[in-house]
Amino acid sequence: MVSLQRWMLGAILGRAAPAGLDTAIVSDERLTAAQRLTLYARGYRARLMECLAAEFPCLRALAGEQVFELFAAGYVAARPSTDPSLYGLGADFADYLEATRPAGDDGPAALSALPADFARLDRARAEAQRGVGVERLAGPALAADLLLTPGARLRRPDSVRLLMLGFDPGPVLAAVDRGGAIDPPPPCPTPVAVARSRWRVAVHALPAWRHAWLEALGEEGADVHAAAARAAQASGRETGAVIADLALWLPVAAGLGLVAAG
Repeated sequence: MVSLQRWMLGAILGRAAPAGLDTAIVSDERLTAAQRLTLYARGYRARLMECLAAEFPCLRALAGEQVFELFAAGYVAARPSTDPSLYGLGADFADYLEATRPAGDDGPAALSALPADFARLDRARAEAQRGVGVERLAGPALAADLLLTPGARLRRPDSVRLLMLGFDPGPVLAAVDRGGAIDPPPPCPTPVAVARSRWRVAVHALPAWRHAWLEALGEEGADVHAAAARAAQASGRETGAVIADLALWLPVAAGLGLVAAG
């Protein structure tokens, strides 16, 4: 059965008739084996393309329908998903777009970097929607004064994704929500957290120290002061200044679904 499944996947996604076609697929007076396979393959690929189009609205708005279909068709052919769920289909799309960028145009501010960046943003939003979030956590709201005591631990929920984008996602998302194509955004390196709160996913542009602090927490959790020290080192600030700013920002971060008790 496994070998037959592999054969079928190769037959559907391949560009030439596979060996053993007439043995694996029955012909009749209406349709040959090749015609049956072609019909099934077209429907299968069309469904995959629909799923990618639904999951990557920002990339589709940037590239336009025709170019997006070229991206998606190349990805499906080069990296066929082995995940039993359609959710896994787009997991490697951003990496594929990064790997197939034109040679010699690999700077972070280059236009060719945008498709992979947009795909990362789209995928992060999908992952945040499905991750284990903070909505069902019991207990009172996090109190900043208690959470900043020595030894206190916090963690980054599974419904949070941290990104370093080469553009400001705010205007892009607003334009995509309005519908239609969008122009390439200007270069603007932006640390971003994608998070879910009250079952709604939002994208938050962050100062470098907040992004570094959330990264230092990790999903397993970390000492708040130790994470602040790492964030200070990464962002060029004093640890005390980071801790002081955390006292004001922690309640906001908790409300946005960015942190949970560790």
